[in-house]
Amino acid sequence: MNKNFLLSSILCGLCLAPFAASANDKVEKVYNAQKYQQVCKGKSQGAPVSFAYRGIIWNGTCEPQFFPSSKNASITGDEAELNSICQSDANATSINIEGMAIKGKCALGFMAPRPTSQPPMQSQPSMQSQPSMQSQPGMQHQPGMQHQMPTQPQMQPQP
Repeated sequence: MNKNFLLSSILCGLCLAPFAASANDKVEKVYNAQKYQQVCKGKSQGAPVSFAYRGIIWNGTCEPQFFPSSKNASITGDEAELNSICQSDANATSINIEGMAIKGKCALGFMAPRPTSQPPMQSQPSMQSQPSMQSQPGMQHQPGMQHQMPTQPQMQPQP
C-alpha cells in the first residue's frame, strides 16, 4: 500500500515537473511598447505606475524613452540606447542598436526600477571596540581571582 502511494507520488511529480520548470517563461519576452506607453498616458515624468501584464504585477515609473514604430523591431527593452537617446535628444526619430537603424519616437513610458550607478563608497576604518573588563559598582576586581557573575539573593520565607 505504502509502496503504491510512494510510486504514484513519484510518477505524478515527474509528470508535473515540466510545468514547474517552464513557469517562469512569462518574463522572457515582455517588452510591449504599446502597453508601456498606454500605462503612462496622461501621467507626468516620474509618476509611479502599477499594472498587470501576463499574470505579473509590474511596478515602476513613467520615464521618457524611445519606442520603435515597427512592432517587428527586435528590441528586448533593456537596451541602454532606448533611455539615453531621449535624454540627449527628445525629438529623436531613429536610433542605432547593434548596427540596425530603428525608426520611432521618444515618448513617456513605463520603466522598471533600475539601480543607479553611484561612485564606490570610500572605505573608512571601522572602530572595533575591544572588550574591556570594567568593574561593576559594588564589585571589586582582584588579580588572580576569576570574574564571577553576581547572584541574586535567595528569598527567605518569613514567619
